[in-house]
Amino acid sequence: MSANLDRFRSKGVDRTSAFSDGVFAIAMTLLVLSFKTPHLHGTDAQLDDELWRYIRSQDGIFLSYALSVFVIGRYWLAHHRMFRLILHTDVVLLELNLLALALIALVLYPTELMGTYGSTTTATVFYAATVGAVGIAHTALWWHAVRNDLVDPAVSESYRRHAQARGVSLPVIFLASIPVAFLSVDAAQLMWVASAFVHFGFRSRYGSIQDPFSEVGSEPD
Repeated sequence: MSANLDRFRSKGVDRTSAFSDGVFAIAMTLLVLSFKTPHLHGTDAQLDDELWRYIRSQDGIFLSYALSVFVIGRYWLAHHRMFRLILHTDVVLLELNLLALALIALVLYPTELMGTYGSTTTATVFYAATVGAVGIAHTALWWHAVRNDLVDPAVSESYRRHAQARGVSLPVIFLASIPVAFLSVDAAQLMWVASAFVHFGFRSRYGSIQDPFSEVGSEPD
């Protein structure tokens, strides 16, 4: 690669990262639109009772909001780590990034459905499929960057495997929950909660995800 082309491709990283951060921030902010303000009438005492009943009836929305904050936040952290290590961009990387961001924005819709119809198989499957698609897109993004030498060459092989494995884990759990949802919606959603603890297993196998230059965990068990 010529020096000029190298500089040209490296300039795209900052713009891509900044644009991506903006999409993540907007998606996270718009999640609160799932909450609606009720229009109640009556005396203060009546309003207290009615408002408290209304808030308690929104438990599904609170849970879906918390879950989506976790999902979007986790993918933002992964995206942030990824683009700190990517030195150059190419057309395919930019297209994959746009696809990943489009899917992140789409999470808002199944989140709202989960808040209202979270006990149904349809809403559960749709949410799981959307989050699974987000994970696949982000995994493809990292895979492409590694395969095409867009990543800092100093990044260790064990870290590359660690990042790939962690990236695959979340979509695998959510996609695996789809057939489970047809048997039990509650069991499928418990699988999503369990995904929050998967990183402990990766840490014991590969070491900290925060050290991209260490070979810790590269030896077989």
